[in-house]
Amino acid sequence: MDRTVRTIPTLPPLMMKRLLVLGILALALTAPAAGAQRASHRGSGPIELGIDGGVTFGLDNPNTTIVALPTQVFRLGYFLSDNVEIEPRVSINSASGGGVSITAYSLEAGVLFQPAGDRVGKGLYLRPFLGVSGINVPGPNDSHSGYAGAGFGLKLPFADRRLATRMEANYAHGFSGGGSNLIGVLIGLSFFTR
Repeated sequence: MDRTVRTIPTLPPLMMKRLLVLGILALALTAPAAGAQRASHRGSGPIELGIDGGVTFGLDNPNTTIVALPTQVFRLGYFLSDNVEIEPRVSINSASGGGVSITAYSLEAGVLFQPAGDRVGKGLYLRPFLGVSGINVPGPNDSHSGYAGAGFGLKLPFADRRLATRMEANYAHGFSGGGSNLIGVLIGLSFFTR
């Protein structure tokens, strides 16, 4: 009887550690928001679920343009108050062919500040964020980088204020390999649970 042993591909140890640390950080940042919502249910606001598509322009040499439509990221917002929302985001893309597999990921935590204090209504917002992104390719060419940035945008509600369009322009600076600079334009759709 022939016994074939199958191996399951695993992530490199360094990348696994980074993802674990980022996951713990995301849980630590979002747990207080979830607890605050449970503690003050009468005054709590909706949870915002959303997707964004967009275009990102790399400003460094070589210049790059990334178009991700209809969706670039999935986001989940927890309202701490009428003016402040914690918003983790995640993006995972994978392509394979000819025996080669490439995976790109991005994990991000941001805070939305909405001066008008209208959670799902029309209004401007400011969104500072921190994140980590990377590309896994076969061989020693993996690339992983932390980044920070800020976005400025507008929410436009519709459908009895349960849905909203979000438009945002943002800037991000990557920290590895001498640094990188990106400008992004996003347009998205949000669904509010209450």
